[in-house]
Amino acid sequence: MADTNVPGGKSETERKADETKRKAEDVRHDLNAEFEILKADVAELSTRISDLLRTGAREGKDMLNERADYYRREGRRRADAAMSEAEALSDDLSQSISRNPFTAVLVALGLGFLVGAISRR
Repeated sequence: MADTNVPGGKSETERKADETKRKAEDVRHDLNAEFEILKADVAELSTRISDLLRTGAREGKDMLNERADYYRREGRRRADAAMSEAEALSDDLSQSISRNPFTAVLVALGLGFLVGAISRR
């Protein structure tokens, strides 16, 4: 096609160039709008991930605290049970010695003799 100049108008090449520029400008505008949307989505995702991490850390800390409290209570309960058992054994031993003092003295002498014999070797 030939370039025809219309008086006061634009040639076909100029019109096509203007149309191409307009389309390029529209594409650039659309890309900028899409980029802004994408940027907002990334910011929202970043906020959500931060919130999830904080929540997860808080839940993990709470779970660890609960577990530590459980083991602390369980340890205290077992220590109390062991102490009660030791006190009961001590009371039983005291009562046995009170009931049979002669036997207790003989057992103590026998144990002392054994310990002395073993320590000499």
